[in-house]
Amino acid sequence: MRFLFLLMFVLGTVSVSGQSDLFDKVTSRSMGEGQVNIKQSPAIEKLMTDFVRSNKSSSGVEGYRIQLYSGTGNNTKQEAQDVRTKLLSLFPNENVFVEYNAPFMRVRVGAFRHKHEALPLLSKLKTSFPSCYIVRDASISFREF
Repeated sequence: MRFLFLLMFVLGTVSVSGQSDLFDKVTSRSMGEGQVNIKQSPAIEKLMTDFVRSNKSSSGVEGYRIQLYSGTGNNTKQEAQDVRTKLLSLFPNENVFVEYNAPFMRVRVGAFRHKHEALPLLSKLKTSFPSCYIVRDASISFREF
């Protein structure tokens, strides 16, 4: 049973660009390589194909960022830019995201897959931004990790 889950994980991470069948990539044979034969029910093959298709269609993964600012009102755009400028002057290597999602303007920093990965940066930021906190963000792209 563990082998099946491991196989599903490995096959789920295989890039299938240009391949009509997910399992063609695994079972294809090149000069000097061995041959892999996969015997399984068509339901498993369909499940894996659907899994890969749904992962490709999603815009990102759920992860965590640190929120430095959130506000509404007339001056929020300028306030968000001020927070961004202050952050970049103190931490020039960090990725800063200024987002507008009506009616909120937000400033967030970082891209972390797990919450505990954000804790060291959070403790550094607390001295300059005492009200910052970790938030979930579902729009983190794979390239940001």
